[in-house]
Amino acid sequence: MTTASIKAIKVSASLSLAILLALSFGWEKPYWAAIAVIVMATTENYSHALHKARQRIIGTASGVVLGFVLLALFGQQRELFLLSELILGGFAAYMSARSRHAYAYRMAFIVALIIALASGLSETFSFHLAVLRVQETLLGVICYSLVFSLFWPEKKDPNVVPRQVILSQAEAGLRVLKFIVVTLVSWMIWIYLPMPGGFMFPLIAATLGLSIIEFPHHYLNKVLGLVYIWACIVLTQYVFVLPLLDNGWQLGTFYFVNTFAVWRLFPKDNQLPMRILGGQFLVLLTMNAQHLRPVFDIHSSLQMLLFLSVVLIIIRFVVYFVDTFFVVSGEVKIE
Repeated sequence: MTTASIKAIKVSASLSLAILLALSFGWEKPYWAAIAVIVMATTENYSHALHKARQRIIGTASGVVLGFVLLALFGQQRELFLLSELILGGFAAYMSARSRHAYAYRMAFIVALIIALASGLSETFSFHLAVLRVQETLLGVICYSLVFSLFWPEKKDPNVVPRQVILSQAEAGLRVLKFIVVTLVSWMIWIYLPMPGGFMFPLIAATLGLSIIEFPHHYLNKVLGLVYIWACIVLTQYVFVLPLLDNGWQLGTFYFVNTFAVWRLFPKDNQLPMRILGGQFLVLLTMNAQHLRPVFDIHSSLQMLLFLSVVLIIIRFVVYFVDTFFVVSGEVKIE
C-alpha cells in the first residue's frame, strides 16, 4: 500500500471517529472536532501535527478567556467591540508573520470571536459555546493522535519543529492593514445591507480574512474557483445521499469515503489547498446532518456559500489594491 493511501486512511478514520464520538456524547457541533483533525492532517508529518495540536489547544484556551473579556467589556457597545476586534485581529495578523507561534495567535483571536459573536454577544450562551469548543478541539486532537499512534505508527521526533517563515516588519504591517480593511468593509456591508444570519457574516469575514490575507491576489482567484467546485460536489451529496442515511455507521462511512477521496486524489504538497478546502467544505456544508436530529435544509448551506463567496471577493480586491499600491509606491517589495 502506498504512503498516500495510508495517510488517507488514517485521516479518514480520525475524522469519522471524531464526528461519531461527538454525536454519541450528545455534543452539538461535531464539525469543530472534525476541523481540528483536518488542521492536524495538513501538516508535514506526525511530529509536526502534534506541535500544531499543542498550539491549537493553547490558542483555544487563550481565546476562550479573551472572548469572555470582550463580552464583559464591550458586549453592549458595538463600536467599541469593533475597535477591540480591529486591535486584537491586527495584533494576531502581525504576530502570524513575526512569531514561531503564529498558529496559536490566530487560533486565540478566532476562538475569541466565535465565543463573542456566535453567541450573539450573550454571556450565558457564550459559556456553553466555550465549553463545547474546548471539548470538541480536544476530541479532534485525541482521535487524530490515537489513530496515528495505533495504525501504521510514525516515529515521533520531539526536536522537529515546523518551519515558520519570519517576515519583515514591513510585510507584517501589510498583513495588519489588509486585515483591518477587510474587517471594516465587511462590517459596513453587514450594517448597511440586510445580511441574514445574525453575526455570522462579520464572523466569517474576520476569521477567514485573518487566515488567508497572506496569499497573493492571483492565488485567491484559484481559491474562489475551488470553493465552487467543492461546493457543487458536497451539496450534491448533501441533497441526494445524506437523507438516505439513517444510522451512525452509515454517516461515519460517508465522511470516511469522502475524506479518503480528498486525501488520496490530492496527496502532493502543492495540492494542500485542495485538501484543506475539500475537507472543510465537506464538514461545514453538511453540518446540519451532524445534529442529533439531522436537518437537511439546503438554504443554510447556500447562505454559508454566499457568505464565503462575498468575503473571498472582498479579500481578493483588498489584497490586490494594498499590494499594488505599496509595490508601485516602492515602500515595500512583495515577493
